[in-house]
Amino acid sequence: MRAIAIILVLIFHYGRGVPSWLIPVQQIGWTGVDLFFVLSGYLIGHQLLKEINNTGTISFTRFYIKRFFRIIPAYIAVLVLYCSLPNLSEGSGMPPLWRFLTFTQNFGLDAQNHNSFSHAWSLCIEEQFYLLLPITIFTIFYFRLQKGTLYLILGLTV
Repeated sequence: MRAIAIILVLIFHYGRGVPSWLIPVQQIGWTGVDLFFVLSGYLIGHQLLKEINNTGTISFTRFYIKRFFRIIPAYIAVLVLYCSLPNLSEGSGMPPLWRFLTFTQNFGLDAQNHNSFSHAWSLCIEEQFYLLLPITIFTIFYFRLQKGTLYLILGLTV
């Protein structure tokens, strides 16, 4: 599934040089990002639910350390390249560095005037998800919330 998501995103970003038989795929290529989000939600949710069922709690420290070392080193390396090599930028300017370091670069993103490293928006969403999902699952289990409240919380997280 990840390979399909990657291929969809790559074809979507390929541009005008795509062969004519791939144009229908290119037009829906943005759904690859959605597929990544669904896969992440399922995999992380499954991991957290399994842990809470086995131990009765969630080790936030272990969860956040694993997420940090899986994503942040590569992200920082790419961010350093974008900041230090201006020819890599595809847009008119780089938003403030703090927006990237706090994963808030996706708030107020101007889709019409793409800024440098604008495609980091999806990683921002992913990190925000990683921040909120464990807390949400823990709260639901800790307070043993009623079904109506549970559905409300789940609906708000979507």
